[in-house]
Amino acid sequence: MNALRSAPHPAERKPEPALGIGLLGCGVVGSSVARRLLATRPELLRGIAVRDPHKARGVEWTQWSVDPFAVVDDPSVGIVVECIGGVRLARELVLRAIAHGKDVVTANKELIAIDGPWLAAFAARTGATLHYEAAVGGAIPILRALETSLIDETVGEIGGIVNGTTNFVLSQMEAGADYASALAEAQRRGFAEADPRNDVEGHDAAHKLTILASLAFRRPVALEAVRRRGITGITPDDVALARERNWRLKLVAMARRSAGGIEAGVTPMFVAREHPFARPSGAENVVRLTGTGCGPLEFFGLGAGGDASASSVVGDVVAAVDARAHGSFLRRRTMGDPVAVAPLRLPVVVRRADGVTCTEPLELDAIAALAARDDVRAAIPLLA
Repeated sequence: MNALRSAPHPAERKPEPALGIGLLGCGVVGSSVARRLLATRPELLRGIAVRDPHKARGVEWTQWSVDPFAVVDDPSVGIVVECIGGVRLARELVLRAIAHGKDVVTANKELIAIDGPWLAAFAARTGATLHYEAAVGGAIPILRALETSLIDETVGEIGGIVNGTTNFVLSQMEAGADYASALAEAQRRGFAEADPRNDVEGHDAAHKLTILASLAFRRPVALEAVRRRGITGITPDDVALARERNWRLKLVAMARRSAGGIEAGVTPMFVAREHPFARPSGAENVVRLTGTGCGPLEFFGLGAGGDASASSVVGDVVAAVDARAHGSFLRRRTMGDPVAVAPLRLPVVVRRADGVTCTEPLELDAIAALAARDDVRAAIPLLA
């Protein structure tokens, strides 16, 4: 009887949380997300916003919307999935969703690298949650591991091969292709965009490293503090040197603790074949971290392609749906002020007309200056 008396009157009960899903964007990743949701949870998909409703996407959906704000504002939508990319419009839509207390799932590594910490803090104030597992490593669940099972771990170093496009290009060059033909093949297979600069100049890897380092070291890392060098200057002679010395050429993103705080950077490296970073081929990725308690841990898998990214996006969506249904949320911790970041220091293999030498560790800025000298044909860090 007491239990009956304490039960709220039906009119006093809180409304059930909206579990509907609104998808913004239906490109390579978005269309894979849409197909998976329509196959597994079709009753939850409320709307899909696209720029061109007449474009063929291979998605069994007819109620396209050209207004992403209308999808966000739909009262039946409680979870907004952002797959449009870029920063300006994506930020506006994500902020609008969070302001209304709606959960956000995104694969947008650029947005999270620039605005992730304060978006998470804003979500904590409105009762929303922010999920972005697919922003790093495609299907590899590295971010969830950092926030759950490794939440109390002191990480000394984190990094790896986090850009599938450049890894594919370098793998093709190892097989005998020159840079231009390797990049063209990556574009033909859908691993590279028509404008590939974001990948080949190291921007994408820098975005992902910023996210990884911020979570690993529990302090925000400013994107502009992460130095980067891309792969556009890699030549067949560099590939031949790697083969001769039993190395592989990789675009490596790495951050680690140093005496002054954190040092971080993105750069092509000669990697010893026995090193874990030498293992990925094609569009595969690997992330490795070293903790004081857990020791070295490696996360390996597909890091590019719509299906791989959709696997993580839909995983985040399912987690958000279940949390809304049961009233339990995993909220991202606020992390304070940005940590000081210095350029990564590494030994450098210097190739000149008269031979090859290896220097003492140099900062990435100094390596770039060395590579620009007239008497130097290449200056590439070595990771043994």
